[in-house]
Amino acid sequence: MSSEFLVLVVVASLALLGVVLNQVQARLALLEVALNEGLPPGHRLSAPTPSGRSLGASPDDVASALGLGVHVFLSRSCHACQRLVAELDERPFDLDGLQFRFVDRPRAVVTEIAAANGAALALHQDELARSVDADPLPYTIAVGDHRLVARGVTPTRADVLALCRQAGRPSRSSP
Repeated sequence: MSSEFLVLVVVASLALLGVVLNQVQARLALLEVALNEGLPPGHRLSAPTPSGRSLGASPDDVASALGLGVHVFLSRSCHACQRLVAELDERPFDLDGLQFRFVDRPRAVVTEIAAANGAALALHQDELARSVDADPLPYTIAVGDHRLVARGVTPTRADVLALCRQAGRPSRSSP
């Protein structure tokens, strides 16, 4: 066996090993992101509850689980969620019962935005999001005074305000 052929086999083997190790590293990085930041946006969060159905089926169940107010479900890994938070920061509005519910840990800037908007910041809400079927993100559920529930995907501030009006919870500023 010639030395050139042996060198070629060793180089090809190292190149193949490099590709395999790169794929392993990519998979581990994806796993780390999923463990630290939650599921990626668009991943179905809803899973059957022990009773065999999610709470999202009935407005009364959703109203009981969440209570009165406007509940905005967000994720740090969701770009639409980040844009919504930035938009709410640029143009704050006065709305009773606004709560940011993160399905993962929020960034520090969101705590400041919540304080500026007079909103509560509920943490570690992934189980609640599954039970009320809040997916895909950003998802808003508005519960009005008469348990009127409006829900939907809300990528913009205007969408959040429209859902609030549908549930009978208008803001005290113009959209």
